[in-house]
Formats: sequence, C-alpha cells, structure tokens
Amino acid sequence: MPCYSIDGVIPVVSPEAFVHPTAVLIGDVIIEAGVYVGPFASLRADFGRIHIKQNANIQDSCTVHGFPQSVTLVEEMGHIGHGAILHGCRIGKNVLVG
Repeated sequence: MPCYSIDGVIPVVSPEAFVHPTAVLIGDVIIEAGVYVGPFASLRADFGRIHIKQNANIQDSCTVHGFPQSVTLVEEMGHIGHGAILHGCRIGKNVLVG
C-alpha cells in the first residue's frame, strides 16, 4: 500500500486493519483496527485529517479528501460504497453511503 507524507505527516494504520495494496494514503490519515480499505481507494489528507474508525469500510475506488481545519470522519461501522466521494464530512456510526 503506498503511503505518502505531507509536511512530515505520515498515515497511521492499525496492524489490525486491511488496506488493499492498490489503495493510496496521503498525509494525516488515521486507520483504526478492523477497517477495510478496498482496491484503488484514495484517502488524501493534505489539507485536513481523515480518521476512519473501527470496523468501518471504504470500498473499491472511493475517494476521501480532507478539508482545511476540520476532520473528515467515518465513525465506527460506517460503510462507504464503491466509487463514493467524501469531502470534508462526518459519516455517523453504522451509516451507509452509496
């Protein structure tokens, strides 16, 4: 899985998460235990943090962008469907998008 730092900030991924080798994590990204990040997903936190909480999933080809001075958050058991685009938002616990 490609991980890239921005301004010295690198993604943090729990060893208990699965991130597909073709997914890309950039900057201030936090991936908690039990998270699934599917093929070709892009999580780009160059302007604001992205935090994916326990047991959430980011499915194939999703794009998640950070937003300045805020946290883009997917709470526990949040499900982001194939190809969805999230930008600077909060997805609640057990919510399905897509």
